[in-house]
Amino acid sequence: MNRPRQKTTDRARRRIMDALRQARPPITLKQASRAIGRNDAYLQQFLQRGTPRHLPELVRHRLAAYLGIDQHQLIDGESGMPVTGNSPSAQRHLDVPFLDLAASAGAGAHLGDDRDSHGATDQVSFPRHWLQRLGGHGSTALRLISISGDSMAPKLEHDDLVMLDSSQTSPSPPGIFILYDGVGLVAKQIELIPNTDPQMLQIRSENPAYRTYQRRIDEVHIIGRVVWFGRRI
Repeated sequence: MNRPRQKTTDRARRRIMDALRQARPPITLKQASRAIGRNDAYLQQFLQRGTPRHLPELVRHRLAAYLGIDQHQLIDGESGMPVTGNSPSAQRHLDVPFLDLAASAGAGAHLGDDRDSHGATDQVSFPRHWLQRLGGHGSTALRLISISGDSMAPKLEHDDLVMLDSSQTSPSPPGIFILYDGVGLVAKQIELIPNTDPQMLQIRSENPAYRTYQRRIDEVHIIGRVVWFGRRI
């Protein structure tokens, strides 16, 4: 029984290493460990020493968001994959993960800030045909995340729920993205600045009280493009 679980766990570890290498620029274990609010050696110990044996749920979601991959790929055999069922209703719907994080529409949020002590993460079910109209790539690419702050007001308000497509990480065409700007996790309007070498990004807020700033494209990590939002009336 232990052997199949170890194989699945090894696949999860390989997926992390592949995502780190494929990032542009490549991400180090130390950088990723710090981004998820852990000590510098956390991921090295997990990958090379098997400590901890399984990634805690909140850590798993934080790491998946940072790497722009599906958190289900980081679930080992013992934790198991979520089962949506084979009923007609389940087949007509897709579950989109809700990340227990807040993208700051302000100065930037840090993944190390534990806003929920138990790190509960839910899934929200949407009609499959409706998600297809958004141009999404299915539940493996879509995420839900809440907005904190007012820098994107009035387009996005504090506590709005946004859906992002993590398969869309190119800032062309321009749009609203969830990204790490080198300081924290933010929701911003971004676009490429033409004829710049190295390639530069303009990062802009909707609220004129916040300044527009620039970053080299290799200094940020784009998590995904915002494709939908919901708001309490």
